[in-house]
Amino acid sequence: MRYDSFSRNDDLFRRRTAWVRPAVAFGLVFWVAFLLAWPALCQSAPQAPRDAAQVRKMTLADAVAIALANNVTLQSAFLDRQLQRIDLQLAERRNYLPTDPTVTLGVNRQSSYTMPGPGVSSTRTESLNYTGDFSATLAIPTGGSLTFAWNNTGNRPDLGRDYSYSSSWTAVFSQPLLKGGGLTNAAYNVRIARITEETNLLTLRDTIASTIRTAITGFRNYKTAERQLVIAEMGLVRARTLFAYNKDMIEAGRLAGTEIVQAQADIAAQETQVIDAKNNLDNARLSLIQVLNIDKSTFFEAADEAEQPVAVPPLKEALGLAFQYRTDYLRAVKSLEATKLTLTRARRNRLWSLDLTAATADSYAASTFDTYDAAFRRAFNSGAERDWYAGLELKIPLVYMTSDMRSYYGAKNDLEKAGLAFEKLKLDIEIEVQNALRNVDSNYRSLKSAQLARQLAEKKLQIEQEKLGAGRTTNFQFVSFQRDLQSAQLSELAAATSYLNALTALDAVLGTTLATWKIDIGREDDRIRRTAGPDDSPAGNP
Repeated sequence: MRYDSFSRNDDLFRRRTAWVRPAVAFGLVFWVAFLLAWPALCQSAPQAPRDAAQVRKMTLADAVAIALANNVTLQSAFLDRQLQRIDLQLAERRNYLPTDPTVTLGVNRQSSYTMPGPGVSSTRTESLNYTGDFSATLAIPTGGSLTFAWNNTGNRPDLGRDYSYSSSWTAVFSQPLLKGGGLTNAAYNVRIARITEETNLLTLRDTIASTIRTAITGFRNYKTAERQLVIAEMGLVRARTLFAYNKDMIEAGRLAGTEIVQAQADIAAQETQVIDAKNNLDNARLSLIQVLNIDKSTFFEAADEAEQPVAVPPLKEALGLAFQYRTDYLRAVKSLEATKLTLTRARRNRLWSLDLTAATADSYAASTFDTYDAAFRRAFNSGAERDWYAGLELKIPLVYMTSDMRSYYGAKNDLEKAGLAFEKLKLDIEIEVQNALRNVDSNYRSLKSAQLARQLAEKKLQIEQEKLGAGRTTNFQFVSFQRDLQSAQLSELAAATSYLNALTALDAVLGTTLATWKIDIGREDDRIRRTAGPDDSPAGNP
């Protein structure tokens, strides 16, 4: 179960002094000193924009949404998707058209002139030739191909002469019967292209999930730095309050003057912690700005993550989720499928080459006509004489170890290695899931222990406060208990952050980050789609 230790019942970050229960006189002095010290504490706070409107109130969901919108790596990934979709379209088209249909148009004009001379009269000739050719090749699912070519010419020998036209077509059918044939062999390239496209889509989903986790880490680091600063400032308030109390007791003659040195030393130590906490907060702010890719002068007011218990799935169910959603596992499955296809293709290509070829051509392809209409009708007249050809061509290699055999053994080894790597990946996933589940449980129990330790430290300091008011303890002991409380508060903060991060890590191990944040991405999408509106605490693990 998820437990948010910073709930409305938690007093860790509230500005209050109700934990003090000393004698009446000491209580009054302590309260007055606290009020006097508070303005100085406020002055020591990090410098914020003068205009409160410049402070951005941000939830975890806001940070994730901004990161998804502004992340440069993610934007580049979507740009790559445009080319990847084009690659798939080209591969699918090549499955039916191995080469694009071509049309060739040409005009050839030649002129010659003979100079007049003794006994020779001048002559001039000018010929003009036109050509128009079309060719296309259609792939057949069985691995064969059908090629069609249509050739047209027009010729005028000289000025004033009539044109002559010719038109003819040829068709050639080729079908590999052994090597290079078969349905699997023919569809290999397009099936590999589709597997590549699915892998590209998984890579994009992985990039989105990584962007989400980076935003979560940046947001939580900033929120943790905020709370650490509050804890340091509260420690400084307590130190200054004790100093004011000691000063009054010394002036009243009830405390030795040397006792105030301990309070002064505690103030110096607490001021150092406040300075360090401010520096860490600004570092965390700039780091978050880098993640979100926004204006570096932006200041944040990070909201607490909503209190929402999350039930951790049992191991068997968690493994099922991991094998369903993890992109590295799904990519491995696709890679294994592609390797099997490669082996199937290589196994068939070991066979001898036996090709069936059939062709037809016009018997009078060189015939010319006075009009192009006559040439066209002659070429496509069903009764026209044509030459037909059909035959088988067999090629047998003289050596056993050919490049095709080498490709077969290479594909066989690749499949075996891919299978070993796949089984190793499954084992690694099982271990990672088991560790992630255990880490969630361990961090939750650590959080409960840290909460109890903080509560006991508060009670211990409260009792010591009463002793100090009665004069039955020393400043050194009281300051020691104050530091114990501050250490317990920091430990609880660290335990709470670790628990939330363990839940996020579990999401990453299970591969359910996108499902948790209700994000879907399709093959044709150019942007991220959310299946539901954003909320502060998405369903599932944070």
